[in-house]
Amino acid sequence: MELIKTNTNYDFIKLSKYTLPIALGVTLLSIALMIFVGFDAGIDFKGGTKIILEFNDDDRVNRATIKETVDELLEQKLQLVGTQIEIQDFDVGSAAAEETVKFQIFSELSSLLSPIDKLELAKSLEKHFGAGTLAEIPFNAGDKFYLTLPADWPVKAAYAEVKSVFAKKNLEVSVVSDKEQTITTDMIRETDLLLSAQDDQVKAEADKVRQEAEAKIKLLKDDRFTIEVQVVKDSIAAAMKDKFGDAFVGVLSTASVSASVGKELFQSAMVAMLYALIGILLYMSLRFEARFGPGAVIGLAHTVFILFAAIIIFDIKFTLPIVAAILTVIGYAINDTIIVYDRIRENMQKGITSDMATLTNKSMNETLSRTIVTAITTMLAVTSIWLFGGGTISDFAFLFIVGIIAGTYSSLFVAIPLTLKFDVWAKRRRRRARA
Repeated sequence: MELIKTNTNYDFIKLSKYTLPIALGVTLLSIALMIFVGFDAGIDFKGGTKIILEFNDDDRVNRATIKETVDELLEQKLQLVGTQIEIQDFDVGSAAAEETVKFQIFSELSSLLSPIDKLELAKSLEKHFGAGTLAEIPFNAGDKFYLTLPADWPVKAAYAEVKSVFAKKNLEVSVVSDKEQTITTDMIRETDLLLSAQDDQVKAEADKVRQEAEAKIKLLKDDRFTIEVQVVKDSIAAAMKDKFGDAFVGVLSTASVSASVGKELFQSAMVAMLYALIGILLYMSLRFEARFGPGAVIGLAHTVFILFAAIIIFDIKFTLPIVAAILTVIGYAINDTIIVYDRIRENMQKGITSDMATLTNKSMNETLSRTIVTAITTMLAVTSIWLFGGGTISDFAFLFIVGIIAGTYSSLFVAIPLTLKFDVWAKRRRRRARA
C-alpha cells in the first residue's frame, strides 16, 4: 500500500509567487518581535546561580515541590514573586546512586543578600581590619567581596579573621587569597600535564609539584582576598531540610554565572549560528555550484527567523540548549535542501530538459515523498520527547518540531525557488555581458 505517491506533479515554482512574499512577511514579523519584544534570556545568558541537591528516594521529592520550596524561600527572604527558576533531574545513567536522587536548580537570582546587607558587611570588614582596608562589592557577582588589606597578612590568619567577621552575622564564607589562587592554578596546570605523560617517573613529579605548592601556601602572605558568602547555599539547604526532613541529604555544589559572562555566552551563541550559515554557504558552493549557495542560506535564515519568532511568541527561555536546538534544526533543514539539489544536478547531467524551471519542478516532485516521510518519522520521535521529556528537553523538542515544519517549508518554497531565480538572473547578466 502506497501512502505517499511518488509520481506527483505539483508546480512548486508557480506557487513561489505566493510563498516567497509569505516568507518575507514572516521574516519581517520575526525581526519586529526581536526588536520590540526581545528574547527572555535564561540563566545561561542572564546570569544566576546553579545548585545541585541530593535527596534520599522519597515520594515527596519531585521537581514541582522543590520549585515550590525555592519560590517560598525567595518570597520570604526578598519578597520576590515570579523569579525564574528551573529544576532539572541531575542523575545520569549508571552514574546515579540507586538510593539517592539529584536535582539541579537554576535560578536567575545570584544573591540572597540585599544591597544594604552587603554594604554593612563591607563596612564591618573595613572596621575590623583598620585604616587603609578596602572592601569592594563587585557588580553582578553574586555574594562576592574583594578585600584589600593595608599590609600583607599570613593567609591562614587572614582567613580566620574574615570568617569571624561574617560569623557575627551568622554567615559562612569561603575565602581565598589572590596569590594562593595563582599558585593553585599553576599547580593544577602543571600536575595535569605531568599526569598525562606515559612515563611513571614523570608522573611521580606531579606529587612533588603538589607538595611544593602546599608548602608555599602554608608560608604565604597576601593583602588581596576574594570572599564568597554561602548564604544562597545555606538558605536553600535550610529550606529543603524544613520541607523534606531526612529525605534531604545535602547541597552537593553551587556555582554562579555573572551577567557579564552570560552576555559573552549570548554573543558567542549568535556568532556560532552565523558561522554555521557561512560554513554551509561555502559547503554548498564547493559541493554544487556557487549559484546554489545563496538560496540555501536564505532558506536557512528564514527557518532560523521562524524559530526566533516561536521562542518569543511561546515565551521560551533562551538558553544554551535552545541554541543547540537551533543549530540542530539548521543541520536538519539543509539536508532537505541538499537532497533536492542532488536530484537537480542528476537530472541536469541526464539532459532531461533544458528548461530549468521544469527540471527543478520534476526534481522536487521526485524527492517529495522522501521529504514527507523523513519529516513525519522525525516528528513522531521528537513529539514523544516533547510530551514526556519535561523541563529544558521539552523546549528543545518543541523547537525541533517547529524547525522540521519551517525547514521543510523553507526548503521547498524558499531555498529552491530562490536558487532558480538566482540562476535566471545570472543567465540574464551573462547575456547582457555578451551583448
